[in-house]
Amino acid sequence: MPVADRFRCARWLAVVIITAATLGGCALFGPSEEALKNSTSRGGLPALRPATDAVQLQIVFIERPSDDALASKLVWQELDQIGALPPATRTLLIDHGFRVGQTGASPPPAMQTLLGLTEEVVTDDLNDDRLIRGRRMGLRSGQETELATSDSVPECRMIYVSSGDEETIEYAQARCVLRLKPVRQQDGWVRLEFTPEVHHGAAQMRPTPSDEGWALRGGQKIDVRHALKFSVTLSTGDFLVIGCNGKNADLPGSRFFRRQTENAGEQQRLLVVRVADAGMTTTNDSTVNR
Repeated sequence: MPVADRFRCARWLAVVIITAATLGGCALFGPSEEALKNSTSRGGLPALRPATDAVQLQIVFIERPSDDALASKLVWQELDQIGALPPATRTLLIDHGFRVGQTGASPPPAMQTLLGLTEEVVTDDLNDDRLIRGRRMGLRSGQETELATSDSVPECRMIYVSSGDEETIEYAQARCVLRLKPVRQQDGWVRLEFTPEVHHGAAQMRPTPSDEGWALRGGQKIDVRHALKFSVTLSTGDFLVIGCNGKNADLPGSRFFRRQTENAGEQQRLLVVRVADAGMTTTNDSTVNR
């Protein structure tokens, strides 16, 4: 298949997947409730019900060239970067190269274009370096998961700022991870907690704390950056966007959300998280599905 046709096919598939995930809800990821009822009535297994504290999230990574104005400038002009975080936290994240913004259930035009929900003019299919990857995940309230935001690199350094002083740390075999924990609040609201981590070094058995005490587990060393931990509270349907400001290549934000490729040059990534469903609420021994 010619290269141009492959790019057109890939973009068409991305649009179908993201559109269905964003607009179609659970229908894309499993049988409908009616189908489950019919299956049960025909003697099948009882329909599975989500846990009362379940949270359904849609995770989308968008990759664009580092000089792409839509991802580096236009979308941030339409997002709410002020109300998403407390002022001190927002300033600290900006100093470390991170950008965080949120929007409601109806995303603005630039966001729709990045998600593939609206048509975008492409002048040269052979040089189209855009990429969209999405998935849906279900987590219990308080359950953690890892979102790898970068590929593993042989070595890198990062500059951290504390009380006006800079600290430079060198890492080997490093990859950047955002640890995500959703915590259900009142009806229709979820607090998403993010903790930046740098996983580095050779994988080996290491003492790791667990609920039962210390246990030996395989893996890399983990540099948990507690000072950069942040949280955002969203209602069902809202979108959260995390990226970098690109001010300094050695700032953590750039290491987390930029990468160098052989063919396409430097690329930037955006992480989009949407609260698809906040599960059910139990009140007076009765369970109501939202």
